[in-house]
Amino acid sequence: MKKQGRLILVIVLLLIVVIFSWLNVRNVTVSFGFTKVTMPLVILLVLAILIGAIIAASLSVSTIVSQKKKINELEKSLKANQTMRRTDASTTSTK
Repeated sequence: MKKQGRLILVIVLLLIVVIFSWLNVRNVTVSFGFTKVTMPLVILLVLAILIGAIIAASLSVSTIVSQKKKINELEKSLKANQTMRRTDASTTSTK
């Protein structure tokens, strides 16, 4: 049942993309200052979305790396505390 739902979702999304592309086939000219490029509007929109996604992903990499570093430090600290509690518990139970 999950596979059928995914297939239906993919088909609907593809249909939306095809309709969107069909509606935005008009050529537009983009000026970069030193050159001008003419391309279909749908290509321009897809490129803008991809560039935005790449920028967002690259900016979030530093946050992800620092969070993973903090998680590793906290896991080491937790493991050390658990080991210390075990040794404390074993020494108090033998007394």
